[in-house]
Amino acid sequence: MRCKSIINNKILNNMKRLTSLLAMMMLCAASFAQDPNFHIYLAFGQSNMEGNAQPEAIDRNNVPERFQLLATCNNTNVSPQRTTGKWYKATPPLVNPNGGLGPCDWFGRTMVEQLPNVKIGVIPVAMGGSPIEMFDKDKYQQKMKDNPNEWWAQLARNHYGSNPYGRLIDMAKIAQKAGVIKGILLHQGCSNCNDPNWPNMVKKIYNDILNDLGLTAEEVPLLVGEVLYADMGGSCSSHNNQVARMPQVVPTSYVISAAKLPGNGNDPWHFSAAGYRELGRRYAEVMLSILEKNESTAEFSVTDLTVRSSEMTLTPGQNATIAIYGNEADGTSHNITRRCDFTIDDENIAKVDGIKVVAGNTEGTTTIHVSFKDKDGKTVTTDITVKIEMFPLTESGLNPSLSGSGTFNGKTLALTTGKDGLGGWKYTNGIDISDYKYLVVRLRLPSSAKPTLRIYNTSNAAGDYYEIAFQRQKEVVIELKDLKTVGGKDLDLKKVQMIGFSSSGSATVYLSEIFFSNDGENPITGIDDMTFSTTFTKGEGAIYNIQGQRINALKKGLYIINGKKIMVR
Repeated sequence: MRCKSIINNKILNNMKRLTSLLAMMMLCAASFAQDPNFHIYLAFGQSNMEGNAQPEAIDRNNVPERFQLLATCNNTNVSPQRTTGKWYKATPPLVNPNGGLGPCDWFGRTMVEQLPNVKIGVIPVAMGGSPIEMFDKDKYQQKMKDNPNEWWAQLARNHYGSNPYGRLIDMAKIAQKAGVIKGILLHQGCSNCNDPNWPNMVKKIYNDILNDLGLTAEEVPLLVGEVLYADMGGSCSSHNNQVARMPQVVPTSYVISAAKLPGNGNDPWHFSAAGYRELGRRYAEVMLSILEKNESTAEFSVTDLTVRSSEMTLTPGQNATIAIYGNEADGTSHNITRRCDFTIDDENIAKVDGIKVVAGNTEGTTTIHVSFKDKDGKTVTTDITVKIEMFPLTESGLNPSLSGSGTFNGKTLALTTGKDGLGGWKYTNGIDISDYKYLVVRLRLPSSAKPTLRIYNTSNAAGDYYEIAFQRQKEVVIELKDLKTVGGKDLDLKKVQMIGFSSSGSATVYLSEIFFSNDGENPITGIDDMTFSTTFTKGEGAIYNIQGQRINALKKGLYIINGKKIMVR
């Protein structure tokens, strides 16, 4: 009997060792399955996180494939249909069938735009009117019992199995198999308006999430959004006093400002669609700064560099953020923008200021050379091409929402504005077009949207402007001399701030080209049928580059003065 017992013990010990080995193998397999460049964010709160504005065309169109949603509830009755625990492209509504546009939408879109090698996933759980206690795993049951008929209690039962916190954790564990949780977004407060215990209640929930998911506060910050300000119509803005206390109570928390964000009409609690877009961008800006700070001292070996945009087209005076990523051999990317060295072929055309490219006031093309030295002393390089144009017909160059909500497709050149909205180009420092004779605007197809072209001396779309209607024409030639605004004033061609298209919003305007001309037909090239000279006397005439843009200073190159080609050596 004793021998049999020894044999059984050996078998049992071997089985334990085998079980431990299998567990370790499964853990390793799970870790290898994770994509380090799939960044996942948890989000929870009440109606503003749920989304309370109607999504518009700009919100539904062109959602990046790299922006993903893990459905936290079933959605079978409203499009898009979803199943709990499955990944989908993040088309609104994101949170549940009762929600609309919220901060997660443009948080994710902005993160994807700024992180070219990264996929972004969001896991949102929210209920309109919900008190913060509904996300406390030790209090939610009593809260449900005491308030069975409240709207938020019904949402909790219908969408989250009566346990919103549990649903958030369950979905997060599914997500951890695919990517890495990088942060937590919170927007809640009106139901606990100015409660002095609120920051500590949030702290407990935050710590519970970290503990239940095996995360650390240093790796996963908490981003807490302010509520609608009183001067924008908000009725519970006093709660922002408690939001402001969060970094004192939770050192790894950050406040997301709601200052100047528009409300939703007479609604005293919720933001408008434009407000949610900007709030989402603000969440993203703070998160990006946290990620960048974490990368500022990290040491790693780099195989190559990736640029968010290797070809940039800007208008004169425009600024654009750049992002440079150093890639390790295993695919991990690091934001190293501020750690790179930059040299530029022509600083008259563009300069680099921190993490921004600043366009000059001269049209043309130049190259920014980027270099980075990794921990091994190896220097890795890449280039960025920058073009400065008056009327870039690209999605980054044409702003379809100078006023209102519009969309622009850079491939088809299809512009859609909201009713009386404005899409086009804003010139940061203003432009002088007084030396041009004509502005030629061509459409690919006649439009029923009743498009008009507007020229402004102000950057405010509600200000005075010159306007010309297209009717059913495909081409409009504007003689730039002696133009009057709709208010009866002379348009100052030396100080143009914006040029763009407005329409009824009922149909799409298909653009073809827009350019300055001296004959009303052809773009100014600056070099047709001109004589050549190698000398130039200052004061001889206005100076133009070969793109036909007037400039104020000469350096080595080819210029046009009084109809002559002038070579400066």
